[in-house]
Amino acid sequence: MWIVAIVVIVGLLFYIFYIQRQLRLMNIQLSQRLHEQYTQPISVELLNKEVNELVANINRVLIESQKSRMYIKREEKYYKEMISNISHDFRTPLTAIKGYQQMLLKEPLTEKQLAKLEVAQKHVGRLEQLVETFFEYSYLHSNDEKPKKARINISNIVFEEIAGAFAQFEEKGIVVNLPKFEPLIIHSDEEMLLRIVQNLVRNSIMHAQGDVTIKLWLEEEHAYICFQNPIDENIQLNPNQLFDRFYTSDNSRRKNTGLGLSIVKLLAEKLGGSATAKIEDGMIEFLVCLKKNM
Repeated sequence: MWIVAIVVIVGLLFYIFYIQRQLRLMNIQLSQRLHEQYTQPISVELLNKEVNELVANINRVLIESQKSRMYIKREEKYYKEMISNISHDFRTPLTAIKGYQQMLLKEPLTEKQLAKLEVAQKHVGRLEQLVETFFEYSYLHSNDEKPKKARINISNIVFEEIAGAFAQFEEKGIVVNLPKFEPLIIHSDEEMLLRIVQNLVRNSIMHAQGDVTIKLWLEEEHAYICFQNPIDENIQLNPNQLFDRFYTSDNSRRKNTGLGLSIVKLLAEKLGGSATAKIEDGMIEFLVCLKKNM
């Protein structure tokens, strides 16, 4: 009798071990799907109805999930192509409009007509900037080209961009506090870094409600670019969403598209870094972290 009991116990232990082995195999296959884009269905060798039904249901969920991902990718591709096409389609009529405006400036116009033409030129310039921003975002989002590594002095790039935008800051009564920095050298993509700084500067010009403070520093393996400025306390901002595409506190969208900061985040991530924002005591801070050696 005891021999039968031992055989049963050994058989149960073997069966439990076999089930654990199959569950471990299922876990490995699931991990492969998550991390290695493994597309094969989950398979087991158990002759167990409940476990087989579980595996079948898991496979059905995985198939539906894969369909959803493929649909999202198609929609994302369509969106990128649409933005790119719209940007191209707008450029030709914009160029024509600007050309006719330049021709009108050569004509004898009254002061009232010149004032109206100046307003029209400002609107066309704004529209041209919007189109370029859409095109830039679409291009960067779809471009898989790897960053080009070069020796870059971050300080020089920031100083040059601030100097180039001095008139715009002055027009809005904004003082830029930019201490004299020692050369901050990193090895990264110069064009991408330039675009990051340009978009941060443009964002400050458009939205700062007071003086702008810029800080640059190095820490071990990372370089930091920090822009700080006061904000309108009457405007509700969510710092966790500021880098989301098309997010804007301006519901009428007359001032921006919400894409400038999205471009900053996208480029920072392409360079192996990050972009974050925080609001404290009426001040907003944008912090870009970049690898010193990409």
